[in-house]
Amino acid sequence: MITMQKEVRILVVDDDPTITDTLADIFNLKGFFVSVANSGLNALEQFKHGHFNIMLTDIRMPEMDGVDLFRAIQEIQPGFPVILMTAYASAEEIKEVMQEGALVTIIKPLDIDNLIAHILSNI
Repeated sequence: MITMQKEVRILVVDDDPTITDTLADIFNLKGFFVSVANSGLNALEQFKHGHFNIMLTDIRMPEMDGVDLFRAIQEIQPGFPVILMTAYASAEEIKEVMQEGALVTIIKPLDIDNLIAHILSNI
């Protein structure tokens, strides 16, 4: 378990419940507090009514994708730390969202140690 000075709350967003559940289990074991959402719209509602330090979201999701979710979050709380993850995004799409302020885009399959390092360095 990682020793942290403060409570870290992560919102994990992916339309695949297997991914959100697996990441929640891993992050909980590492000492983080995790909420999950299986759609961008659900994540946006949770964000509006909860307190999170960072968000990890898939890019490719139906209804509201991760890029639109990122943009909506930035309108509510500019500069809020968001890490994007994807197996399919184009280089142009990644470049665009990084220029808009996303922390990093991580390619699936995820390197958990690298992901945790990004989380800890941006909270």
